[in-house]
Amino acid sequence: MVSSQEYVRSTSIPGLIVVERPTFGDERGFFREVERRATDVEATLNQPVVHRQWNHSRSARNVLRGIHVAGWTKCIYVVHGEVQAAVVDLRRDSTHFGQHEMLVLGESRRAMIVVPPGCGNSFLVLSETVDYIYSVDQEWYPGGEFGIAWNDPDLAIPWRIDGVPILSDKDQKLPRAREVFPEKFVGA
Repeated sequence: MVSSQEYVRSTSIPGLIVVERPTFGDERGFFREVERRATDVEATLNQPVVHRQWNHSRSARNVLRGIHVAGWTKCIYVVHGEVQAAVVDLRRDSTHFGQHEMLVLGESRRAMIVVPPGCGNSFLVLSETVDYIYSVDQEWYPGGEFGIAWNDPDLAIPWRIDGVPILSDKDQKLPRAREVFPEKFVGA
């Protein structure tokens, strides 16, 4: 019997985990467990993580969403297509503040990621379309999240795009991290 922990990988950002359970395919298609909440997520984080709200977005090639920072845990899975995901540690008290982790998620890597509260989440669509689903452990509420500019030079995220991505009006107006966290950039 294989332990669930063999499917869970920690990252350079504390609390950001990657769950990669096996995919079983045949001539009909495939089957895979995306996660086992109690053994994959809760046992790794040593805390309960409950589903309070499920979200589904569909986006076209070169759409970039984020960097969105919320006070809730996100469990993310790409159902169809492929994205370049970027997670940025923006927790004020973190020794990893400003550090980012890049992952390609989707059909070439069927992994689920868990993004801890206070970390920024963003993705760039690499395929023609993508279906991106995620659950959160709190229901959305006004003022519960904020954003940071996708191209913040202080974060230096190496996006896999030539030119300018397709952004929402809201994401086009997001501030740099140093505007939101000036104390983190004193003397920089």
